[in-house]
Amino acid sequence: MRRVKKRATIISTGFRFPRNTRNGGGIVKNNQRLIFLTVIFICGLLLGSTAIKNKDAALTEELKSLIENFCRVRSQSSLAVNFFSIFGTECIFLIPAMLFGVCSVGEPFLWLLPLGKGMGLGMIAAYLYSEHSLNGMLYFAAILLPPSVFSAAALLLGCKESILMTHDINRVLLGKREKTGDAGFFKLYILRYIVLLASVLLASGLGALLNHALSGRINLFSA
Repeated sequence: MRRVKKRATIISTGFRFPRNTRNGGGIVKNNQRLIFLTVIFICGLLLGSTAIKNKDAALTEELKSLIENFCRVRSQSSLAVNFFSIFGTECIFLIPAMLFGVCSVGEPFLWLLPLGKGMGLGMIAAYLYSEHSLNGMLYFAAILLPPSVFSAAALLLGCKESILMTHDINRVLLGKREKTGDAGFFKLYILRYIVLLASVLLASGLGALLNHALSGRINLFSA
């Protein structure tokens, strides 16, 4: 099991730095998938922010209404409700990433998940800025952004792991790799996702605490 030996830790996601590389080329080469996933996520942010400025007034108002309700409910909910709400929202992306990783045709969907995540975050940021100006950006930066950074990182790392897993599955199906030891490798894959889910749990707790402590002070939705 070649990849198991190279990736023997519980979670070997993140950037890898070659020992004998004197320039940045080796770093980029060893982390191409993670870099591409990050670029796709950033493209999603940009697309989401422009969707609020769509020339279709009806679509724009519908998007604004959805985001307004989302922010109002979150700012008025209890600590526990917010925690489970945030965790459930993040699992909408992370759980499918894990499932697509054990599907031989799951790779295209794994590249699209960061795009959807970025679009949602971009739309919320653009709405808060367009409707509440500086106060809206303060709300986004203080309450929504910190947990979103951790959950987005977990999603990107999870998608990278899942893409590698789909490649391994396809090599087995095409007869390019032996099946010996696959059960142990699958357990390692699950353990990595448990670590990622734990990080999302921490991000959800952070988001709930920030919302509980600061939403009343920023007070966007007092009316």
